[in-house]
Amino acid sequence: MQEGGEQKRNNTVFVGNLAWEVKWQDLKDHMAQAGEVIHADVLLRPDGKSKGGGLVRFATAEGAEKAIKELTNTDLMGRQIFVREDREAGKPRYRKGGNSGGAGGNRKPGEVSVFVGNIPWHTQWQTIKELFSKHGVLHVDVGDIRNGRSRGWAIVKFGSKEDAEAAIDAMNGYQLEGRDIEVRMDNK
Repeated sequence: MQEGGEQKRNNTVFVGNLAWEVKWQDLKDHMAQAGEVIHADVLLRPDGKSKGGGLVRFATAEGAEKAIKELTNTDLMGRQIFVREDREAGKPRYRKGGNSGGAGGNRKPGEVSVFVGNIPWHTQWQTIKELFSKHGVLHVDVGDIRNGRSRGWAIVKFGSKEDAEAAIDAMNGYQLEGRDIEVRMDNK
């Protein structure tokens, strides 16, 4: 409670009934219909499999309220989701591993994410990791496969801002199978 008995408005929502294959980017993209998403996180079991729920933090409480009102009972990857206020807001959470992203995402201190766009639909994470191997790649996620093809983008994590900037300088505009790839800091 804030002063004067006014309850603090929450800008985080819980999203339930997620399909097992939903990743943080899918959740973030879907929830952005309600407002600017600061962070999206799919909750995972210790074995790395989805718990079927996630948390989404909006830039404003209005975005969270709009998501609750307008995105409950909408379809996300074949499942009708529900959206409610996060009842655990403000409590510390311990999460090992994870499938999260956004401003901060599931980054370790010093880790920097780079967006790689316009990649061929059939590109696997191994190809991107090999392509960026000279620049200290820690991890690569290729946008989820849908209907037998990727979404045409990847997120590449580097150990430092310097490694990320070197990769951007070297690889932005690089031709991968006839496509000029876009490489920039991940601003989502």
